[in-house]
Amino acid sequence: MTFEACVEFERVGKVLGENWILRNVDVALPHGKVTAVVGSSGSGKTTFLRLINGLFQPDEGSVSVFGKPVPTTKVHEFRRKIGYAVQGAGLFPHMTISANVTKLAVLEKWEPNHIASRLDQLLELTDLDLELKERYPYELSGGQQHRASLCRALMLEPTMVLLDEPFSAIDAITRTEIQDSFLALQRKLQFSAVLVTHDFREAKKLADYLVVLSDGSVSQHGPLESLLANPASQFLESLMQASA
Repeated sequence: MTFEACVEFERVGKVLGENWILRNVDVALPHGKVTAVVGSSGSGKTTFLRLINGLFQPDEGSVSVFGKPVPTTKVHEFRRKIGYAVQGAGLFPHMTISANVTKLAVLEKWEPNHIASRLDQLLELTDLDLELKERYPYELSGGQQHRASLCRALMLEPTMVLLDEPFSAIDAITRTEIQDSFLALQRKLQFSAVLVTHDFREAKKLADYLVVLSDGSVSQHGPLESLLANPASQFLESLMQASA
């Protein structure tokens, strides 16, 4: 490893039910970059993500985040330091955009002025009008809802954000706009990001680093351009051909 890592998997294995979902996973992800995790359905992509934020604990090996093992106690406190965005905006329909975005900051007992300034900063960074703060999710377009979801994931100023196919349930034009917005945010704020996606075009657009999962293990990983130049598996070659 020749870079500072935000996440390290050391011989990690995870069992769900009677099956090993991941086995012998050894990989480090670069700090301050976007890592895309790709693989066929059932390859363990979401499990990989959940091991990072402590939703799952490994049955073998260890997972470290910023040099420290993922804790087994007070995991909720650890989790609040990591932004998380999932498929669909996932906003609470009965809460205003302001309440949705700032919910964790309120739970963390941030000062009201700090909450207000951080909210306005994020809305401006994602090109959302400040007047939308007091509207409800149903009053926003799909693209605006996804931008608000990104704001919520970034509210607590996390050093890392995990994204589980967050842009897959929206139309192509809106998806492109949200991808651009996310990329601009990451470049400006320099947080580490781990993106699970089934869309290889999205991986190529957003990622600096690529992890390819196959049959519950890492078949290849490295800087995106390096893997595109030297695919080591038929699966990666097929993804590249399909997205050409």
